[in-house]
Amino acid sequence: MISTIRAQVTVMVMLVVAWFATSATALVRLVERIPFDDRGSESTEKAVLTAIALAAALGLGAAITAVVQKYQAQIH
Repeated sequence: MISTIRAQVTVMVMLVVAWFATSATALVRLVERIPFDDRGSESTEKAVLTAIALAAALGLGAAITAVVQKYQAQIH
C-alpha cells in the first residue's frame, strides 16, 4: 500500500515538473515571437481614444434611454 502511494506521488511530481518545464519553454517561445517596434505607443493611444469615445457613446445612450423612460408617458 505504501509503495503504491509512493509510486503515485513520484509519478505526480514528475508530471508536475514536466508540466512546469514545458510551460516555461512555451512561454519563452511566445515572448520571442512577439514583434517589437517603436509604433506600439501610437496604437496604444488609438486604443485609449477609441475606448474613451466608446464610453462616451455608451454614456450618451444610457442618458437618452433614461430620459425616454422618465418621460415615456408624456411621449405617448
